[in-house]
Amino acid sequence: MFSDFSIKKYFLVKENAVKQRYDQSDIRRLNVISVLNQLRLNGAMSRANLSVRLGLTRATISNIVTDLMQASLISETVYAEGGAGRPGILLNLNPDAGCMIAVEIDLDRIWVVLTNVGQGCIWREDVSLPLEYGADESLELAAGRVARALEIGALRGLSCFGICVAWSGLVDGIGGQLAYGPISGWEQVALKRDWELRFEVPVHVENEAHAGAIGAYHFGLNRGVDNLIYLSLGVGLAAGVFVNGALMRGDQGYAGQVGHTFFAANQITCGCGKEGCWVTEIGATAIHRKLLAANVILPVEASVGFDWLECVHEQALVHDAKVLQVLKAVGRQLGEGLARLVQTFNPSVVIVGGRLGKLMQRVEPTIKEALLAEVLPCMAERIDLRVSDSDEDQRMGCLATVYDAIMQNPPIGGETHRSDS
Repeated sequence: MFSDFSIKKYFLVKENAVKQRYDQSDIRRLNVISVLNQLRLNGAMSRANLSVRLGLTRATISNIVTDLMQASLISETVYAEGGAGRPGILLNLNPDAGCMIAVEIDLDRIWVVLTNVGQGCIWREDVSLPLEYGADESLELAAGRVARALEIGALRGLSCFGICVAWSGLVDGIGGQLAYGPISGWEQVALKRDWELRFEVPVHVENEAHAGAIGAYHFGLNRGVDNLIYLSLGVGLAAGVFVNGALMRGDQGYAGQVGHTFFAANQITCGCGKEGCWVTEIGATAIHRKLLAANVILPVEASVGFDWLECVHEQALVHDAKVLQVLKAVGRQLGEGLARLVQTFNPSVVIVGGRLGKLMQRVEPTIKEALLAEVLPCMAERIDLRVSDSDEDQRMGCLATVYDAIMQNPPIGGETHRSDS
């Protein structure tokens, strides 16, 4: 399901901690994490296979399995078939050990998804977010849907392992707040502490582009690829970048705000206050502006929101010449900007996603042509470009974030699982 990112991150935290030596509890926890990751990566396994794979004694494996079964994180399943000797009972992750909640907040809509630990969807809902709503009203609307999700999980007897919220802007994951939203204009919007007190479960907060990258890294067609760029394209524009298997966050956690780098001397003022930002040429507002300039008839005249998006997609599907001309021009600018990111980070995979992913799929060849034309040849030959039409990337990244927290700090031996991020 996932890569060994949990273990790598655990070691990184330990290396940076004041405590430099591992004690027995550290070793035990790392062994527990190793067992969980083996089951996560390989599916059902016997105790004997786990012992061989991890180089641990059968007694150690037996003790770990007992702890994990008492915590309901794993369960016994069908007997292993084939091989010499007495068949062994297989162990597997228990999908009904608990539940998780993913929340995505965009300018015009809120999505809430409730799944079990096996990522099986239990309940989901999306609600319209009036554009005139401020931060407090928007968060209260989201909190109401989260409360409903928790009720549904409780009716199924599932304790919640955590909630992860993704939204656009400069997100302080440690403090659990939106520091600044260049498009929404929201500033210093706290969430983590308030929701943890309100719902009594761990709460994680992510930038939506980072969440999209996490979702692609753990669940996408290119899952497990150590070097990838996920570009989230909507009203805003940001990137999540994995380098050598680690998400680049930067000093304050704000890395990836590529939409607010200079791209064109167009004298168009961006939401951030500067002129000529990349997002002013390829974001949703820019595409809307260019479609109107090309005399494309749109159902809604407002330049904010996505009510017009499905109509434009349908026009592109029937090869409307004016629509395709605009999209191809935007696609070229998208590819040219991506080339700068590719030459900076040298990924093997580039994914364009977000609310505009489905629309930009119509001009994927144009994006790729522009990208490859600008990239150094030795990099170009190894680039795999994909335009995602999924609107689930951010929410899957939220679920992966909660799940990874469980894997890093499994609640065993009476210990209470809490979030530090």
